[in-house]
Amino acid sequence: MTQSDLPETNAELALLWRQQLGVRGRDTLAAKLKRAPGTLPRRLKPEVRYLIEMERLWQNPKLRRQIDPAKVVKAQTALRRFLEAVDPRDRLIGRFIGILAPLMLNILLIFAVFVTWMVMTGRL
Repeated sequence: MTQSDLPETNAELALLWRQQLGVRGRDTLAAKLKRAPGTLPRRLKPEVRYLIEMERLWQNPKLRRQIDPAKVVKAQTALRRFLEAVDPRDRLIGRFIGILAPLMLNILLIFAVFVTWMVMTGRL
């Protein structure tokens, strides 16, 4: 890792998080995790917390030596792989279907009750 590698890469990941998942707020991993923790899988949350902690250590030159570059790269790679696999269009369609499906079910049930009522009263 170079002198400014960790903060820049974390900022890029935060920007990618915003683009792919639509999480607003400051472009830091800490702000994104605090604002929308449910957008990440459970297995990635410790990785993001580790990146946040290492970015805090990065600020102090003496503590910077405690950072494990291999683990940082592994955490950044896992987060990037997840965020790049997310399709914003597919998420939008899923949200639309999630709203529309219960409405259509209710309309279908109301229609079935109406037809049953018409048959029972002899109007159909």
